[in-house]
Amino acid sequence: MRRHLVGALAAMALLLQTAPAQAVAAASPSGAPRWETRWNPSPWRDGVDAFEALEDDRRGSHPEGLPHVSAEKGVWRFDAHLEDRDGSDRMRNEVRGMRAADGSPLEIRKDETWRITYQMYIPDTLDATTNFTHIWQLKNSDVGTPIAQISLPVVNGVQKIAARYWTLEDNKSHDFATADLEPIQNKWVTTTIEFKSGDAGYMRWALHDGPKNGSRTIVDQKVENIDLWWTQEQYNRPKWGIYRSIKSAGLQETYLLVKDLKAEQLGAATPPVKLPPPDRSPGTYEAERAGNVFEGAAEPAYCAVCSGGRKVILVGGNVYDYTVVRGVLSETTGTRQLTVHALVDGSQTFSVSVNGGDAIQVPMTGTKDTVTTTTVPVDLVAGVNTIRFFGLTARGPELDKIVIG
Repeated sequence: MRRHLVGALAAMALLLQTAPAQAVAAASPSGAPRWETRWNPSPWRDGVDAFEALEDDRRGSHPEGLPHVSAEKGVWRFDAHLEDRDGSDRMRNEVRGMRAADGSPLEIRKDETWRITYQMYIPDTLDATTNFTHIWQLKNSDVGTPIAQISLPVVNGVQKIAARYWTLEDNKSHDFATADLEPIQNKWVTTTIEFKSGDAGYMRWALHDGPKNGSRTIVDQKVENIDLWWTQEQYNRPKWGIYRSIKSAGLQETYLLVKDLKAEQLGAATPPVKLPPPDRSPGTYEAERAGNVFEGAAEPAYCAVCSGGRKVILVGGNVYDYTVVRGVLSETTGTRQLTVHALVDGSQTFSVSVNGGDAIQVPMTGTKDTVTTTTVPVDLVAGVNTIRFFGLTARGPELDKIVIG
């Protein structure tokens, strides 16, 4: 198992394994926990703000097709065009995570049990493929491998819809329940995904022909004693949309519709997260602060050893994934010292551009569980500056904060 923090960090990791409280679930008369609704968004009321973030053509491959993810006529719609790209061999138009009414993300934590139910409409243009096509995923921000998925594979020449989980040790998927795809295309079906987010968790997938109540059960399968918790710090979150390889023959322009989303948690909602405070020292700028830019895959994530309890991950590796620290103030024009605080996996390098100028290289060497610092000179202008962190060929470190001295 991947475990980033041990020993003295365990207590902080446990502190970060909590989620915003939306409602406190009462016990049943017998004292047993019961299902409590935590999320029930509306396309009309919430639109795409129901989700923690959009991944709508994040590489900018098809601006004429925007938006690829939208809320309209009481449904959420995901469009996939043949020119959409999220890399050389795939396309992705998805939403990730759940956002509560107060704007905070709903965080699925260790040993919590959740049940997610919704209706979906899969047209006959959304084919199963010999390479991957996923329409739902469970992931966390620390690990690229998905934890679980609902996918559309071709099995022995037959189009299928399948529920699967992944094992991290060998990076392999395991289908534990399947159904024929073609009989459920061009109609509304109801799906339920129930899982315990733990080292010895379980996952149950049910599919019903039409609305759940009184409808025909197509499949209802459960797999137990599987690992659905891969990280000490980050939380699990669902994703909806179309994520597929472009290598399969016969791909068509298509779409996916989703409605009646509901997420329930078994037992009491966990208390709010309590994070260490950000660094308010003069000349200090937290990487995750509001107003900064997180482009492509780059995003803030929990960090037990970082000031403010957060870092920015997935910076670099291509031209798309970068972050920009905005609002960096300088009283005068001239050369200043920039100290970068980051978590480094061995030897990694940031490319840094100030106010759009030529990039300078900031090599760093360290470990993932300790904040490393490197200081380089930068030229600032009097007033407000922006500092962009990126990398064209490889992932950079995980950025905690910067200090201007």
